[in-house]
Amino acid sequence: MKIGIYSGSFNPVHLGHVALADYLVNHGFVDEVWLIRSPQNPLKRADGLMDNEARLAMLRLAIEGHSGLKVCTIEDELPLPNYTICTLRELQHRHPEHEFHLIVGADNWLIFRQWKDWDVILRDFHLIVYPRPGYPLPDIDANQYPTVRIADAPQYDISSTQIRQKLAQGESLAGWVDPKVEQYLRYDTAQDR
Repeated sequence: MKIGIYSGSFNPVHLGHVALADYLVNHGFVDEVWLIRSPQNPLKRADGLMDNEARLAMLRLAIEGHSGLKVCTIEDELPLPNYTICTLRELQHRHPEHEFHLIVGADNWLIFRQWKDWDVILRDFHLIVYPRPGYPLPDIDANQYPTVRIADAPQYDISSTQIRQKLAQGESLAGWVDPKVEQYLRYDTAQDR
């Protein structure tokens, strides 16, 4: 089975995240997408990072009813700092029957050579690159990168940072996050006061 690995902070998960995962399944890029809430991205600062369990709970709420989407918690079992190559290797070890496709935005493709063992990822796994606002799809030479596919998925100009700002200002999150995620966020925020 072809499994898409969509890893991120999901701080919080929003409709754009879920729409991309649905698109990749519905358009035959992969059979399933496993969404992995990363405890901490080694290339990003932890400022404003919501609690791991809260982000995981919201991820589960957001994909309820979406066939082909699953939450994977493998990174919770790996030592920190964790790198994508470690996650992919562990998935490959545990599930040798699957073919893993790492899902990355065009913004990450631009800095992909900064990733730990990026060349090993390209050699041993598959990549799916999707557009991000401000980052059009790159021209990728199929001869140079035979394991990379381009997914011309719809773009959603939604960011988790904007969602956190709207939440802090008491604004509605309709059209930004699943209603169950908004309810969770509002309850969680109220409990922190």
